[in-house]
Amino acid sequence: DDDGKAYYPRGAIANSYFLDTFKINRKGEKETAMNTTNISWETDRQYKFIVPEGFQSNSPNFSWPRDWKIWQEKSGESFLPTQVNDEHLINWMNPAAFPSFTKLYARVRLSPGEYQLNITYRYQVKDFRGSKFIRLAETSWMGGRSLFLGSA
Repeated sequence: DDDGKAYYPRGAIANSYFLDTFKINRKGEKETAMNTTNISWETDRQYKFIVPEGFQSNSPNFSWPRDWKIWQEKSGESFLPTQVNDEHLINWMNPAAFPSFTKLYARVRLSPGEYQLNITYRYQVKDFRGSKFIRLAETSWMGGRSLFLGSA
């Protein structure tokens, strides 16, 4: 950065971190818990996205990506990861093989009923004519349904 600190995490993917957040609740009830642990590859957590020695979120030797500071100042909220081993960040940092891609946000167990999904929209896609969608999927011991493999 301008002060001679190293950006960490680095690169355009980190700088474009997905900022939207989601909350789901059953109609008339409190928020349903979303499981955000083990949503990234175990090997990434153990070997690729390890916290560098001496790294602290407020370390004098490192700086968060440039746009993160701008987003934080604009919103006044604290919604960005404070460690590089945050699983949402790990998922986002894995490059997609194709221009259309999905990234796992959380796992949630829902019983039959009516639910409301609240989305905090922060990740702007209008500038590059992008689009976003939410996919709710049911999984089994064999995994989830792959729309790509069915059409390949």
